[in-house]
Amino acid sequence: LGGIHPTVLTDEVLENDHVDFVVRGEGEKALLELYDAVKNKKDYSAIKGLSYKSGGKLIHNQLAELPDLKNFPPFPYHLFESALGKYNFGFIASSRGCPYDCIFCSQRTISGQKFRYVPEEIVISEIDLLVNKYNQTHINFVDDNFTANKQRVAKLCEQMIKNGFHEKATFDLQTRADAVNDEILTLLKKAGFRVVNYGLETASERLMVLLNKKETVAENIAAVKLAKKHGFGVSGTFIFGLPTETRQERWQAYKLAKDLDLDYVRFNNATPYPGTRLYEIAKEEGRLFVEKGWTNLNACASLVQDSVTESRLPYVPLGCDEATLKKDVIKANLLFSLRPKRVLKLLTKRIGPAGWFYLPPRWYLSFEEWRCLIKLGCSLLKSLVKIYT
Repeated sequence: LGGIHPTVLTDEVLENDHVDFVVRGEGEKALLELYDAVKNKKDYSAIKGLSYKSGGKLIHNQLAELPDLKNFPPFPYHLFESALGKYNFGFIASSRGCPYDCIFCSQRTISGQKFRYVPEEIVISEIDLLVNKYNQTHINFVDDNFTANKQRVAKLCEQMIKNGFHEKATFDLQTRADAVNDEILTLLKKAGFRVVNYGLETASERLMVLLNKKETVAENIAAVKLAKKHGFGVSGTFIFGLPTETRQERWQAYKLAKDLDLDYVRFNNATPYPGTRLYEIAKEEGRLFVEKGWTNLNACASLVQDSVTESRLPYVPLGCDEATLKKDVIKANLLFSLRPKRVLKLLTKRIGPAGWFYLPPRWYLSFEEWRCLIKLGCSLLKSLVKIYT
């Protein structure tokens, strides 16, 4: 196994009888070396980042250095061509790492504290493959902070325009409020970018300080307005159930989402992922509630449960009632998403930011799409009944 959870809680994961190896940190190189070692019955001790069982003991090899992204081979899309009609190929990660230390984010646990970038020519080559060979008409850049290096983004945009990608596809990005300005947004729009995703988190300046995001609510508001001025669709995520949060502050976030006229919004429940400061706070407060297999450790836990009472939220701050928090998360999402204006966008626009829910072209001719919509409608109806009864 690999990823954030096994990297942070290596011993716990290895104690599972079904797990033989854990790759800590970024695992591409270690995975290849492990494959070679297993296939050729070689020793595991030289594989950096590998943890494993040996003689009844848990062995943790030295952690590997963070790799240079320019040395990675192209993603083998050709191995997945049979699934092209079923799955969306349009995702690119052009950077890794983050120097920020938000209390809720576990990403830099494996990706490090410095930005590392895929060279522009490799990114352009991947876009070319997706657009011109696999006919992808929409690509989402999944970088945590795509515009952190504006000079790099400017070069990318210029090459995208030069290659005509902006005439064949549209693009999404995720970034921070303090990483955009008029100049970069103008260039992004010319290059075919259509949606900007911000992690807005809260409407409370007090809570923003607590989150350690190193930006302000005022900056977020300005960034949303600036993106809208340039004609971008704007999405935002908020977190309900933060430490010391009041219910009034929770609904201030909902009001802010409406006032900003965001195109897409999701209100998540605070989730104390291992490796984060929020995880430590939850433990210190005695408010960390982890179910077997960590099955409830989900930022959308309130939204994916069949019942508001059958599974606990992973974290409920002191002074907060869990049932109320669950209902607030569900209610905020439903109230925002079921507005006529939002429903109309869902039914008429193909693109949804960050891979969120959207309908494909001519969805109304597909029995499967109708089946899924009816199922979703029944689920929403159940949620409404639970909220108001």
